Amino acid sequence: MNLHYFLKHALPAVICCLILASCSSPKVHVSKLLVNGTAFPKSVAILPFTMEENIKEEELPHIIFREVFFNNFSYLGYDDMPLDEVDQKLHHAGVQIENASKLRYRELREILGVDAVIRGHILEANNFTGGLHAETLMHAKLDMMDLITGNSLWEADHTEMAYSGIASPTIVDIIQEQVENAKVKLAYHKNAEMFSQRILSQIPDPAGKRLGEVRLPKISSIDTNIRPNQKLQPDDSIYVSLRGQAGLTATFDIGSWKTSIPMKEISPGVYTGSYVVKAGDKVLSAFIIGTLKNKKGLASKKYYKTALATIER
Repeated sequence: MNLHYFLKHALPAVICCLILASCSSPKVHVSKLLVNGTAFPKSVAILPFTMEENIKEEELPHIIFREVFFNNFSYLGYDDMPLDEVDQKLHHAGVQIENASKLRYRELREILGVDAVIRGHILEANNFTGGLHAETLMHAKLDMMDLITGNSLWEADHTEMAYSGIASPTIVDIIQEQVENAKVKLAYHKNAEMFSQRILSQIPDPAGKRLGEVRLPKISSIDTNIRPNQKLQPDDSIYVSLRGQAGLTATFDIGSWKTSIPMKEISPGVYTGSYVVKAGDKVLSAFIIGTLKNKKGLASKKYYKTALATIER
């Protein structure tokens, strides 16, 4: 096979396979108790994530992944224990970080005082930049364990891969992507962000079940002008509309990249807001998340799941 034939015919097929592999849906098994709402825990702690010994510890993928997952998980309707509080309680109990996920559920409940914990273990993590391509890969398993019964409420197994370089339209794009990918911690952060969003999109949100209990503000719908596979450019606008209870404070987030963008109530219960893309902005596949908060500080959040925001320089 000559080079010209490969570039024209074989290479596009290779690229498509890589894209499909990186966008595959995670394997998530959710307990029936969680699906029907009879076993929703109220308070949750995310234990320190662990990883295989052959992964480079100095690159900190387990720490980065835990922090990113917590930031995304906090949008769901649980009472989340801050990560530093989790670590302090484990430390005071004499538990080594790497052994926390091995403790029995009764021990964890006594130490942390929460209803459930999330455990994460990275099976594979690598970042490579060279030649005409760059890639970041993370394969991990996560689960939520009920600390009252010891039962698993959900389990997830997923491989997230970000691949760039060969498919880029220009040499400038290739160089820019490789420079960014060479920043290993940043590359892992972006990978963990997408990983977390894919997992959480398949996990039931207890916010609706808790409306009567804590009287959370009610959001009936959220909509944006973003469409699937759309790539936003400088001066493009992201418009967001949210419907819910009237007379409250509404904001929206673009993933964890840009948060608390103000929205205005244009008619009772109808809120709108926008963000104009600026030169230099860059976001890869971020959820648009609307928030409605009352005067007591209680807030509800709702994801727009039809499309993800992608901003290219």
